[in-house]
Amino acid sequence: MKIKMGKEGLALGILVILIVLGIIFSPKFTLALIPLLSVFIGIIFFRMSGSVMAVVGLIIAIVISVVFFKTDIIVALGASLYGIFKSFGVTIAVLFTMLMIFLMKEGGALSTISEGVKRVAKTKEEMAIFIGIGFGTFVTSLGVVTPSLFPPFLIALGFDPFSAISISVLGYNATCSYALLSIPITLPADLFKIDPLTYSYRIALYLPVVSTLISFAMLLIIGGRESVKKGWILALVSGLCVGISVLVFSMIRVPILILGVVSGLLTMLILYLLCRRKGHPEETPIDKVKLLKALSPWLIVIIIALIISVPDITKYLKSLDGPAFYIFNQPLDFDVLIQIYTWILVATLIAIPIMGIDKPTLKKVTLTWTKRIAQPFLSYSLFFGIAYIMAWSAMSVVDGKLVKSAEYPDWNMNIVVANTLFGVFGGSFIFVAVWLGVFGAVVGGSEASSNVMFYQIQKGIADKIWSTDPLGSPLSSEDPRFLTNYGAHAVGGGVASAITPSKINNAAVTIGQGADMESRVMRNHLLIVIVITFIVGVMNGVFILLNV
Repeated sequence: MKIKMGKEGLALGILVILIVLGIIFSPKFTLALIPLLSVFIGIIFFRMSGSVMAVVGLIIAIVISVVFFKTDIIVALGASLYGIFKSFGVTIAVLFTMLMIFLMKEGGALSTISEGVKRVAKTKEEMAIFIGIGFGTFVTSLGVVTPSLFPPFLIALGFDPFSAISISVLGYNATCSYALLSIPITLPADLFKIDPLTYSYRIALYLPVVSTLISFAMLLIIGGRESVKKGWILALVSGLCVGISVLVFSMIRVPILILGVVSGLLTMLILYLLCRRKGHPEETPIDKVKLLKALSPWLIVIIIALIISVPDITKYLKSLDGPAFYIFNQPLDFDVLIQIYTWILVATLIAIPIMGIDKPTLKKVTLTWTKRIAQPFLSYSLFFGIAYIMAWSAMSVVDGKLVKSAEYPDWNMNIVVANTLFGVFGGSFIFVAVWLGVFGAVVGGSEASSNVMFYQIQKGIADKIWSTDPLGSPLSSEDPRFLTNYGAHAVGGGVASAITPSKINNAAVTIGQGADMESRVMRNHLLIVIVITFIVGVMNGVFILLNV
């Protein structure tokens, strides 16, 4: 294993020095960040894959939580297992999406669809925005995982592997809160008694700016300034359409489960009207029946997802599932019949005869799929494990129940990170609160996990900043200042998708790329994430100070 010298070697040296100084002057804070820092160092500087660093990060997190953060070993191991199970809603969706896309590729469906897309979007800039922003928002809202779905499709359209991966993990970032039928919003809203549409509105305040910045960043990634010059109108229109539509739909209280779906459809329609060239002669009329057969897996998923999103149907399907089981006293309920991964698999099986896939092709795809699913599974599931180790640190098990120890307020890893930041920034924490969203999503692998696990930390700091009650009573969970701050946290989690190791690894593995490509993507996306997160932090501070 070689480390490239020069700028990267110098950067690694500086980073190591900073970590050593951090351990000397602020040991708890720096040690709490070591699992995350180790993952970044391994991927960026040592060219290790996300799956390998997920294993390394998990081991480091277990050791640090037990040795330094007063965590029972049984708690650390239980947190790892709990996180793996909790990841299934994302992890299994990734695996079944990979199966679907491999079948579509080998069966010729992707080639047929790519020809259809080329009739509308002629240039790579048009294709990137139409697929990455419009279609990405739409299918992600339905629960399809774009790092699994898009890379082979984009390769079929003529993109190079780097651009294919970048578009796949960048495009839907602004609306990541509305992924999986808006689970990143509805899950914490249900747990912490928040009106989901009020929370959605607070998130949407940031999206016109964030989605526009991401659209321009995508053009910059795929073709530099030249692509920005060619596609800036599309980037501006698509970004504003996504952001403003979500904001307006939240204000008029469009059902939260379909809010992202409707926004994605509207954006695709507007982009279609912009890209379509009137009077352009088509060499060969498109075979509509063939195109519909090629699209059948996606169409079936869309129909089923819309059906199961109806509240009464959702409730009924949940009632058919078995009861929750427990790790310690923490419940786990898979709710298999309302999980999108179940229906992705069903849609795939139904579409096999429609696409005309024969037994040899099915056998070939199954072999390829079984060879490639291990890395994405490890990346997503183990990063969830790391997140729960941090959340359960400084806890112990008493009579089979997970309880907070006396040291919990001072030694829980997440609280240490948050309190250190509050101690440094005080009331100005509102300008940096978004970084916890980035941190949580990178460690946990998804915005949903970050929103749930960091709620208590953001709420506790908000209480310290704004509670004027002499008895120290906490703020209401729907206090506008807190919800704006918590909304920024969610947006940070979405933006972090561009550098989340599990998602980059997933996209790379889907098209057979290795650790070098993962490192390249992460290095190129890091500055984008830093800039957009900084802007969101400033917006958050301004919104709160102006009582928006």
